[in-house]
Amino acid sequence: MEAPAPDWSGLPADILTSVLQLLECPDLLRSASVCTAWHTTVSALRRVGVCPACQTPCLLYCTEAAGGSALGMYSLSERKAYTIPLPEPPINNWIGSSHGWIVSMDEKSDLTLLNPLTGDRIALPPATAMEHVKPILNDDGALVKYVVSYYDGGLPRVEDTPYASDLDEYGDFFYLKATLSSDPSKGECTVMLIHQPYGQLSFAKVGDVHWNWLKICNFYADCISHDEWFYAMTDKGAIDVFNLNGPAVIHKRVLPNMFLFGERSYIVKAPWGDVLQVDRKQILDRERPGGETYITKIEVYKILLSRSVTRWLE
Repeated sequence: MEAPAPDWSGLPADILTSVLQLLECPDLLRSASVCTAWHTTVSALRRVGVCPACQTPCLLYCTEAAGGSALGMYSLSERKAYTIPLPEPPINNWIGSSHGWIVSMDEKSDLTLLNPLTGDRIALPPATAMEHVKPILNDDGALVKYVVSYYDGGLPRVEDTPYASDLDEYGDFFYLKATLSSDPSKGECTVMLIHQPYGQLSFAKVGDVHWNWLKICNFYADCISHDEWFYAMTDKGAIDVFNLNGPAVIHKRVLPNMFLFGERSYIVKAPWGDVLQVDRKQILDRERPGGETYITKIEVYKILLSRSVTRWLE
């Protein structure tokens, strides 16, 4: 007589939780269909924002068929694509991701933190709470456009001709990238935003009602968070660091201009903790109609950080 099959639905909740936290995201989502007890545990994990700790990176992307109501997710470990439904309202786009959250835009270009696995949303200050943005209202008092003033922070204040933008188009043109300091579900979180005009920086903490403009420099191209500091890199490879935890902003320039104009560079945090600078060199083929740009070389540098000096290690 064969022994009865084990009843996996009877696993104690603490043991089941420990097992589920070791799974890849696709397997975690599948586990909810095993039985009622597993569905309850998976739902509880998603509700409190607990996701598997060790993850193979997944590629998130928009799907034309789903519009803003779902995200595509490609699992590198399984080499398979999935569709993740999103809660209403739908999103228009997103401009950054970190700690399991994405920074999404709605139809008015207002920013929201969204956890695609749990469906949780955290509102950030609206677009009209930025230094350079003023609302245009119609006769009924409804918001219809944004007017953006072109001011680079210099004194005396000189502004170029303002630009009027439709609500849903503003974010696509003026938001460049958003970076999170930490997981917002675990406490205080700061969002650093690179935006137009002139690639400037503004930041907001979860719960703030306005964006704080950093009148330090212009033409930032990338930004990461590392050891409670934001590392913001200009389009020429210079790196400024910002500590936003105290009553006053602490700012230091730790690396001067390193690249030529026209090169595309990035700053990234490696899984083992190093800060890396990636330079993408490219050329323009002028012999082809319209010209095409080709990548000729990618160089990766380790940034050696110390109290006295910051330098490259190729």
